[in-house]
Amino acid sequence: MKATKSPAQRATQAARLHARKDALLASLPPFTDLLRGSFFVRTLRCGKPSCRCATGKGHRVAYVSVTFPGGYTQQLTVPQALVPVVRRWIANYQRWWRAIERVSELNRRLLRERLLPAAPPPAPAAR
Repeated sequence: MKATKSPAQRATQAARLHARKDALLASLPPFTDLLRGSFFVRTLRCGKPSCRCATGKGHRVAYVSVTFPGGYTQQLTVPQALVPVVRRWIANYQRWWRAIERVSELNRRLLRERLLPAAPPPAPAAR
């Protein structure tokens, strides 16, 4: 049988969980610096017989690939100068996604432990 926690213990536990959510939010990069997708580099051959890629290494081209609902995939070529920015934005998206999962887990704990405040009473109906 589970021991019943005092109201003070419950308030402390709720405050800790809320503080974890607040700290998580404070550690995230700006929401405006996100990009959903996968970054990859391909080696291509341009097809010109006199180009160095015809016999040696191909041309390196960076892409971002995004798959949308319905199976539609879009690939964007990334200029070399923007590769660091794109990598950072994709990493930021992944950090936000992991944070969403962690906040959801903390909220489940708040719900499971019944540490959520009671819903406010409904507003009075206008006459």
